[in-house]
Amino acid sequence: MELPVVIEPLPDRPGFTARLAAPLQLSAEAATAEEAHRQLAALLQRRLQEGLVLRTLTVPSPGAHDNGAGWLPDDELTQDWLRQMQEYRAECDAADRARLGGTEAPEDRPS
Repeated sequence: MELPVVIEPLPDRPGFTARLAAPLQLSAEAATAEEAHRQLAALLQRRLQEGLVLRTLTVPSPGAHDNGAGWLPDDELTQDWLRQMQEYRAECDAADRARLGGTEAPEDRPS
């Protein structure tokens, strides 16, 4: 598990502070950013040895389908939108390839 650590200079004196946000609310101060990070890791390790348990909880989104199909509805309007997006992306890709490759895009060629 990775936890985000905020490390920043102390505002009123030389040194750095390293913090873990809620719910842990741990912080450490030291002369260097690396030392503050090491001290914070030691504080967390001590809490874990004292019985702190970190777990994650997965909460399904309201209205999510059990089949894992995604968040878009599977209706005719959505399918049409997806087709149009795919066509537009293909047109943009072709135009980019033509521009970057030094060739004309198909719609720019004379008939």
